[in-house]
Amino acid sequence: MKNKFSKIAMRDAFISTLEKLAQKDKKIILIVNDQGAPSLDNFKKNLPNQFLNSGISEQNIIAVAAGLSIKGFKPYIYSINSFIIYRTIEYIKIDLCAMNQPVKIFGVGSGYSYPEDGPTHHSTEDVSLIGSLPNIELYNPSDSIIMKHIVHKVYKSKKPSVVRMDRQFCLPVYSNILPNLSKGFCEVIKNKKNCIVTTGFFTSKIKTLLNENKINCGLIDFFEIKNFDIKSFANVIRRYKNLITIEEHSLRFGIGSIISTIITDYNLKTKLSRMGLLEHKTFNYGTRDMLFEDNMLDIQSIKNKIIKNFNLK
Repeated sequence: MKNKFSKIAMRDAFISTLEKLAQKDKKIILIVNDQGAPSLDNFKKNLPNQFLNSGISEQNIIAVAAGLSIKGFKPYIYSINSFIIYRTIEYIKIDLCAMNQPVKIFGVGSGYSYPEDGPTHHSTEDVSLIGSLPNIELYNPSDSIIMKHIVHKVYKSKKPSVVRMDRQFCLPVYSNILPNLSKGFCEVIKNKKNCIVTTGFFTSKIKTLLNENKINCGLIDFFEIKNFDIKSFANVIRRYKNLITIEEHSLRFGIGSIISTIITDYNLKTKLSRMGLLEHKTFNYGTRDMLFEDNMLDIQSIKNKIIKNFNLK
């Protein structure tokens, strides 16, 4: 049977899953900042007493959510990712992390998924910002199927959480694989020698590239970027001779940097090469494909990198 979540956007998978939870748990409050979507309209219509539009006031939204959490409610924030992270980082650090308030932030627009709107809407450094804070979880789902599972996982968590969602539809990665969230990563494709580690939008993109070109290498979906099982991750990547990390995030302090640290800390022999967004391209405009090409993350550049680093013909 086809999973219904394989055909909908991450945003809708999140809101529809949350609505079902909220119907049973009246402590759930969804807070938005003038966001609009059909699934959001349904939530507001069906659960008006559990919905709050606080307007364009992101810092205040974090503070209000923290206050509601202190009073025993379960606040969920839905916003454009760049707005709710970049404008509020001090509030997240003090009101949520320092006080360990389990507020859940779901931000749509990871990476370049609002491409033509420019740097104000691009989320290209947020992993490094949130990843450096204590007492907070960080997720980057690769499709709408795993999104449903992540919503349920953060619902049970007693820590603040950030879930960065792609705005565009992502081809399903988990249509034939049952996602196991316990370790924070999944070997989507296994190999004995070479492997690509990626996250979010690029997981389905790379999976398609490998399948269409019949490239024989492993593929790891790194969907929980904080609080993942580091020891298990190290034991998996130590099997590989060559790794390439690919991410729609700054090369500085993204998943490539995280994995480089693991290789160093565990004294692994694995050779690592990183692909990501280049610092001098941070403020560029254009379509998503144009921005990928600017950063040498277009399909042909990735394919060339795989062939070269994995010594494929």
